[in-house]
Amino acid sequence: MGTRVGLVFLWLLHFLPLAVLEMLARFLAAIAVHTRFARTTLINLHACFPERSSAERRILARHHLAALIRSVLELGILWWSPRARIEQLVRFKHLEHAEAGGRPVIFLTPHLVGLEMQGARMGMQFRGVGFFTPHKNALIDSHIREARNRLGDVVMLERKKGLRPLIRAIQEGRHLYFLPDMDFGDRDSIFAPFFGIPAATVPTLPWLARITGAAVIPCVCRQLPRCQGYEVEFFPAWDNFPSGDLDEDVRRMNAFIETQARRLPEQYFWSHKRFRTRPGAGEPYFYRWPQPLD
Repeated sequence: MGTRVGLVFLWLLHFLPLAVLEMLARFLAAIAVHTRFARTTLINLHACFPERSSAERRILARHHLAALIRSVLELGILWWSPRARIEQLVRFKHLEHAEAGGRPVIFLTPHLVGLEMQGARMGMQFRGVGFFTPHKNALIDSHIREARNRLGDVVMLERKKGLRPLIRAIQEGRHLYFLPDMDFGDRDSIFAPFFGIPAATVPTLPWLARITGAAVIPCVCRQLPRCQGYEVEFFPAWDNFPSGDLDEDVRRMNAFIETQARRLPEQYFWSHKRFRTRPGAGEPYFYRWPQPLD
């Protein structure tokens, strides 16, 4: 019942101008930053920005929560608005870098708050394939899938089905939209530095690039201020990737994502438990609460 009420709420919100959604997001964030909802964000910011004061990190946490909540409130736009509105809302920058001379393409992108807007808009531009874990709520999951199908030619593949269908889709010319910066546990992961902290990182990207011969093209979606929507910026394809040194390839990947997180600190997904898995069996749980944040 609660999910259906939430969906009705999002449907009503999608008729409103962005300015109203942004004000609502800021109001909710000012409340959320003082609740347990913000604890993972605060712990991550404490670990990644030790040079900032506690007050500065709390302000950054509030800005992050406002950006995150705004992105959630805007989901109704993706699910029910016409294509023309989304094309106007999400613009491309340096789209010429997305050309790979006929090679398969893997788009490397960090977990920023605009990831759903980015995925939808890129699905309208390219024949795409996505690799994902289904949402725990079946009704929400169906809306996410239907939005991708409604807006573009995108095939969504579940992680549990393995990599073979994904490899086949890339080789058939579908562009992969890939976000590798999540903690999937220590199985098949490499610990590589992220903000100077060893982070369990899956080496799937260099492995897929080697198997398929794909060009790896970084891209970043920035939530624009003053209700201007979003901008997806493409960077030149990486040279010498994969390099043959898996550890170095994973470090390069994390370094790029860290650079973007420092560039857009309020928009990175600090609410994700990126450092949950630790390299030492005896290390304490990273996200214990209360945490000494000062």
